[in-house]
Amino acid sequence: MFIGIRNLTAAAVLMVSLVGCGANNSRATHDSSYKAQTYQKDGYLGITSVNPNDPLNPTYHHYEDDTGLMKAVLAQLPGIDKAIISINGPIARVKIKPKPELTDAQVNELRSQVETALDTNMPRYNVKVKMER
Repeated sequence: MFIGIRNLTAAAVLMVSLVGCGANNSRATHDSSYKAQTYQKDGYLGITSVNPNDPLNPTYHHYEDDTGLMKAVLAQLPGIDKAIISINGPIARVKIKPKPELTDAQVNELRSQVETALDTNMPRYNVKVKMER
């Protein structure tokens, strides 16, 4: 007797839960302001930067390009004899050997210019500048 009541109760709970899961779509089908969106046929559903390391993505960068850009920025600054750049993750370490005729004040000014130029042009890196004499 208890097995029959238990089975009947389980069946009633199952039917109520299934009825509760049904959605009333009458508003969505009759709402004239609802517009379906279409996406590009690129496989990304309209999201263009879902894979930033995709070489076909215009924002794709790698260390060689970033180092080249840093060297180009440093080439515009007078007073640098030699520059060595090493990148490790988000940290870019830059060793600058200033020209020997620069004074200590000019070397400090050059350090400031290097830090500002690299921070402006390479915001994705935490730039650490070391001056060598």
